[in-house]
Amino acid sequence: MQTLQSLEYEELYSHYNKYLSEFLPYSSNNRYTDLITLPESIGSGMISRTRLRPGMEIIIADCRMKDVHTMQLHGNLPMVDLTFWIQGNIEILHSGTQEQISPGLGHLTFGLEQQLELKYAAGVPITICEIRLATALFDELMDELGQARYSFALILDGRENRIFHQSILPKVQSILQDIRSHPFAGPMRKMFLEGKTLELLALWFQQTLFEDEVSAQRGGIRLRKEDIARVREASEILEKRMEQPPSLLELSKLAGISDSKLKSGFKELFGTTVFGYLKEKRLDKAKELLEMERINVCDAAIMVGYSNPSHFAAIFRERFGCNPREWIIESKRL
Repeated sequence: MQTLQSLEYEELYSHYNKYLSEFLPYSSNNRYTDLITLPESIGSGMISRTRLRPGMEIIIADCRMKDVHTMQLHGNLPMVDLTFWIQGNIEILHSGTQEQISPGLGHLTFGLEQQLELKYAAGVPITICEIRLATALFDELMDELGQARYSFALILDGRENRIFHQSILPKVQSILQDIRSHPFAGPMRKMFLEGKTLELLALWFQQTLFEDEVSAQRGGIRLRKEDIARVREASEILEKRMEQPPSLLELSKLAGISDSKLKSGFKELFGTTVFGYLKEKRLDKAKELLEMERINVCDAAIMVGYSNPSHFAAIFRERFGCNPREWIIESKRL
């Protein structure tokens, strides 16, 4: 006999096929994973969807649209959705509000229904990792963590949707890279992905839902809203001036915050140092330039602030697992 909970899990499974119906049929290379190869009329690349346990699935999209493509996501199935925008610019229309999504962002969404419109640019590589949880499983996880006050219903608190935005921290980027490039297949792949998915959920819940508790445990000082705004302003300055970045003292003056608060603020918000953050953004931008602009390695290095191509190639390999030239070759295959 099916329980209400098992019915909810099955509904989560079937809901996925509704909003990807234009790409179906898909192939199942094992009982855990469905694979969709985009039709040539739409674009190129693949979307994989792996069922990790009842009520938990992970979707990985690595593709490129032939033309500007709009996808409608409309449904009334409550769920928890954690999406990482790894590569590609996407426009989202949500509840009448339009938002431009850039790479390096993560969204943790609690929703009673989905009313979204996603607009993908033509010819641009798109990489997205999405984790979907049935609400019953989310509540189970919160109960196991001793955090029952963060149940799905209490988080929404009468609202239809609630979204938590965060930048993707370097530690999370590393896990996402592991998910996209691993040697496993079949049941071992499922086990590996489930472990990485739980790791991502733990980090993201800690950053968003349990932030106050974590700060108190560390004995840290909570940043005021004004400080957070200035730290974010400093991060934007670094991204705009990555070719010739300001010194730490100059950056603190430009953002209107002390250098000590700036350093602790970057650790609090981004999980890294000021110049660790700059390094990550430089490499992300360089990767984007190599993929989208088809420029050579030396030019990409100079455009993001590295005068020594050999040093640039070394840290690029450290971050992405291959050198820049190999990355160019790989991106051309997509």
